[in-house]
Amino acid sequence: MPADAKDVWIFQIVHQDTGKPAQGVPVTVLDAAGNPAGYWVSDPDGAVLIPRRETLKLRLRVGLRNEDPIELNTATLGEGPTPLAAPTQLPPTVGPGGERTEWSERGERGEREAAVPPPPRPTEQPEVPGHVLYFQRLALFGERAAGGAAPGGTVVDFFSAPADGPATMRYGVLIDVEEYWQSLGVLWGELLYSVSLTPGDEAKLAVLDGRWRREVEGRERPLQILARLVGTSMLGDLVTALRPELQLDPLTLTEPDLEAAAADTVHMIRDRTERMSQALRRRPLGVVDAQADTPAGGALRTVRNTTRDRLVTFHFFEPLERFKVMVRSPRVRPVIFVPFRLPNVATPDVVRRFGYIFRRTLLDRSLLPELDRLLGATEAAGAPPGRLLEHIESNLLYYSTAIIAVGDPAARHVALSKLRDPMGRPLTEVVENEVVGRVGSAIALPLRSAAQLPPERREALAAYTARPLRVTESFVVTIPHPGVWVSAQAHEPMQQQAESREAAG
Repeated sequence: MPADAKDVWIFQIVHQDTGKPAQGVPVTVLDAAGNPAGYWVSDPDGAVLIPRRETLKLRLRVGLRNEDPIELNTATLGEGPTPLAAPTQLPPTVGPGGERTEWSERGERGEREAAVPPPPRPTEQPEVPGHVLYFQRLALFGERAAGGAAPGGTVVDFFSAPADGPATMRYGVLIDVEEYWQSLGVLWGELLYSVSLTPGDEAKLAVLDGRWRREVEGRERPLQILARLVGTSMLGDLVTALRPELQLDPLTLTEPDLEAAAADTVHMIRDRTERMSQALRRRPLGVVDAQADTPAGGALRTVRNTTRDRLVTFHFFEPLERFKVMVRSPRVRPVIFVPFRLPNVATPDVVRRFGYIFRRTLLDRSLLPELDRLLGATEAAGAPPGRLLEHIESNLLYYSTAIIAVGDPAARHVALSKLRDPMGRPLTEVVENEVVGRVGSAIALPLRSAAQLPPERREALAAYTARPLRVTESFVVTIPHPGVWVSAQAHEPMQQQAESREAAG
């Protein structure tokens, strides 16, 4: 810590409500790009000493990453302390008796001054509300073959194009399941790396976290990522943004036993949730020395020993959180499956017409520049992008469903009004104009009521509605969080260690 006040800027972190000094508050200096350029922690008097530098503006962030940065004019900073307000929510301090202090934030990690005792614990907060994940599963009622003959052949062809002619309409149900996640608290997971630093020394480390996909618009929450591993979105990010339900694998009911189908769905969700949470933890995570070339995708982090008389060891841990998961009783709604002909959507005109849909549902995000060029080009601009149209042609079912599901509702209503259901009624009089899923080349439309089902199917749905499946058991799942947690362990002062060795000698 520089002794001359002319070499440092002095800031005093104070509580917003009382004006008293705030101890143990992290302060980060940011460069012009918003990246961290240094970390400090306020001492018991709330003071933070930052070395002066040649710059007109000084950007600081007081607290964790969720706090907004502030920008100060260095010409107005004198030799005296400049007061700065502490955030409302101070970083948590963990550890008995003040033996160690640690704090963490998503994406950036700082170090706490190890010799500083923890601030007083705030009053006990009420229980944090849990999260709810929504899943759906489509079930088709099986068709009995005439005369007891087995339908179809004995060899399946996975690579043939779907038949152009529509098949018959089929009835079925949509099984809605909700998972309620209640947090049981965070945990210190596996020890990943340790480094010991002498007073004033610092170390640059690279955090290699391969558990999460990199998003241009930001990262999803760990629960959202886990939900996408359990179920899939019908139309990528578009439907997930409008409706939270994720789709599970469909099934065919040879017998109208809806309670068994609901129980199988609950078992599937629990099994996949447990397996996917374990799969997340098996993905690569590590901390390595950044003195050599940093591997691609590694995030650089700096830890510094801010004490003047003792050795400090920094430990990097895997952050975990435990959840109690409860599956609520499944709900069942009647649907009808309406087959559709596959149009040729892999043409420049169709792509331009539904460009807003293709932009949101594009499976291969690397084709976005090619899509932008096609949408901004004219017919006389030359040959259309080949890779984009080839990609769309190879995924005709997916993009056809996207256009039908989120396209013009009036146009969809006109198309449906030309059809009649298996009981001879106009289709638009018995269904809601909403696409809730797809099985093969047939879209699933919810029926207005169970009365629209055939009598034999209506009885099965009425029996389940009267006595739905009761789910009472819960289970515990542990999932990781992005990044790492840092713990600073202070050793005895060096002078005391030297005196102890002399006394022992």
